Amino acid sequence: MPKTNLFSRDIGALLLVVLVSDLMVGCASNKPQINMVEEETFATIETFYVEPPLNWGNVPVENHIMSTITAVMQNKGLTPVRKESADIEISFFPSTALKESGNSMSIGLGTGVFGRSSGISLGSIFSVPVGDQVTQYQNLQIDIIKGGEFIYSAVGSAKLESQDSITIQKELSELVHGLLKSYPEEPSIP
Repeated sequence: MPKTNLFSRDIGALLLVVLVSDLMVGCASNKPQINMVEEETFATIETFYVEPPLNWGNVPVENHIMSTITAVMQNKGLTPVRKESADIEISFFPSTALKESGNSMSIGLGTGVFGRSSGISLGSIFSVPVGDQVTQYQNLQIDIIKGGEFIYSAVGSAKLESQDSITIQKELSELVHGLLKSYPEEPSIP
């Protein structure tokens, strides 16, 4: 086989490996991390209070998260009450993060003469950005506390595809639902 065909095949295989690994990393999910106290009798919990986060400052997002948590917990059979009479307190900690993807494609231009024992290469190499360089994530931690003890904790994040408020609200709603999905539902009374 001529050297040029072997070289072209090796470069093609290398590019294919890089492309597939980039796709796999790009498709990795932000699966929530959920932990709960197994010994807890969740069936005895009937009421809850949602505690707003301290010093966060984005009131519309804070209110949206609080109302979504309230709706999810009501769907599980619990009743919202004042803090003093709640069986559990639910606290949440939202934050945003930016992740630089660093995706770029290097292009080399030049000429070269390669001998058996030495090589000469002339030219320049420059880098061209490919795709989005910064991705924004909305992180959220939800903790459920009973009698001063954590009984349920969930952490997750949502990739924000758009910066408009409606899309962000939708992503946050899905994130809250995902984080509270494993919280046990109250058994229905026959």
